[in-house]
Amino acid sequence: MPIYSILFLVGAALLPPLVLMQVIYRMDRLEREPPRLLWGLFFRGLLAMFPILVLEVVADQFIDFFYWQPIVYLFLAYFVIPGFIEEGVKYRVLLHRTWNEPNFNYQFDGIVYAVFVSLGFAAVENVMYVLTTGFTTAVVRAIFSIPGHAMFGIIMGIKFGRAKWCQNHGQQEQTDLCLRRAWLMPAVVHGTYDFLLIGFGWLFYVYFFGLVLYVVSLLRRSAREDGPVGG
Repeated sequence: MPIYSILFLVGAALLPPLVLMQVIYRMDRLEREPPRLLWGLFFRGLLAMFPILVLEVVADQFIDFFYWQPIVYLFLAYFVIPGFIEEGVKYRVLLHRTWNEPNFNYQFDGIVYAVFVSLGFAAVENVMYVLTTGFTTAVVRAIFSIPGHAMFGIIMGIKFGRAKWCQNHGQQEQTDLCLRRAWLMPAVVHGTYDFLLIGFGWLFYVYFFGLVLYVVSLLRRSAREDGPVGG
């Protein structure tokens, strides 16, 4: 494949995540985060591809035992593995890098951080798919997969920002609950997303557009009601 074709495909794969990152960045109106921090989170999300691949290969070996039980196999392969492993690794990256970050001083910051990590992973995943399958894949994934990862990140970030607020207000039990939900909620949403995508037709589209409306409303409310996490 000529180098210009490769560059075109890579650019086509990277454009949707970059556009969505810019949208979220501009919604952070009270105090925008340092670009160096955000690009660092993006590249950490990109590097998360490697542990995710390892964990998914290991998990695939386990679920092979359920090959003769199609419902169980499909549930594990398309709900548990992509949802809980991918969102779990992204959550650990987010928690390790930003929980004690001095710039994490507003609740909406949690959304920005989570989306940049999530779209870092989505970007490298998209590049891999596009280079192996072509431009059509970039278009399809731009419509469904990339927005999906952005929405999972928004859900994670809302709970993550709330957890930070609870910690700073001495609510340790609520902090722990919000942190668990910051992983479990996007994991379940992601798992359901992928499970329906494999062959449920119209039901997936209902779920997708319903999720878009729900997450956009959450995002707008979070931006409108943003405030400091400090006491």
